[in-house]
Amino acid sequence: MELTKENLQIVYNYRNVVNRPLTVTVANSKGGVGKTTIIRYLSYVLANMGFRVLVVDADPQANTSKTMLLTKNYHSKDDEIFIIEKTMLAGIVEKDLSQLVIPIIDNLFCIPSHVDFKNFPKYLNKLYGDAIEGIDDNYMEIEKNRISVLKNLIDPIKKDYDFVLIDTPPTMSDFTKNAAFASDYIIMAFQTQSDSLDGVEDYLNEEVGPLVEKFGLKTEIVGILPNQLSKGSIDNTVVADAIEKFGEQNLFDNILPFVKRVQSTPRTGLNIDTYWDKLAYDEVFVPLAQDFINRIKIFEGENK
Repeated sequence: MELTKENLQIVYNYRNVVNRPLTVTVANSKGGVGKTTIIRYLSYVLANMGFRVLVVDADPQANTSKTMLLTKNYHSKDDEIFIIEKTMLAGIVEKDLSQLVIPIIDNLFCIPSHVDFKNFPKYLNKLYGDAIEGIDDNYMEIEKNRISVLKNLIDPIKKDYDFVLIDTPPTMSDFTKNAAFASDYIIMAFQTQSDSLDGVEDYLNEEVGPLVEKFGLKTEIVGILPNQLSKGSIDNTVVADAIEKFGEQNLFDNILPFVKRVQSTPRTGLNIDTYWDKLAYDEVFVPLAQDFINRIKIFEGENK
């Protein structure tokens, strides 16, 4: 996609305020809340605006990776067959993620996951051992080593990007702790259902809170993002509950509606070549990206 003057100005204005690369995780302890959809489209729009974006798929299900590779193939101008030579876990074992970076489209890159990444906790056990809080005297040392692995590998390569976006599995686990500890900001995603909103509170209280208090995690919640909103009293009630719990200023301005078209993305890859894809892109995901950029600029401006 050709960069417009408007997008170039957006990137220029952003970089005048934010002069460091940022790592951002999309999280919730519940599944089916739209984390992967947000990662897919937010990264795609930001890249099309002219930002350099790296997507790190820290979910062994690898759904984001599959979409990124489909997108790469969709936009490819030749018939070359692309093969992943090393998996995410191999890069972690070798302590070098730079060799795993795959170019998808202009400005968009991906470190793909693979089913073998499910063995990440076993690798941490082998490398550092395991410890139980309140029982083992060396818990703090062991846990600090375990949660720092992804951060230590992302930090050397993030300088090449404006944003590193991390997708996570729907758990509270070594995967999500590592993603949170590596992040400057977190987007809390939830589907407009009560148990999904509960997942936000659980994640903040049981995962982020302890990481901040015990291990010095320096991250900000850039916003609470309701998505898959349907027209109905239940959905609106849950949004109202979120406003009451977290404050209206902490919710993204652009609540993501239910968009049937995004369900085809895992089969086709990201594109705006059809009417409905272009409509969803322009009316739903561009406003999301603009909202995200504005929120980051506010946080970064306040932190200067």
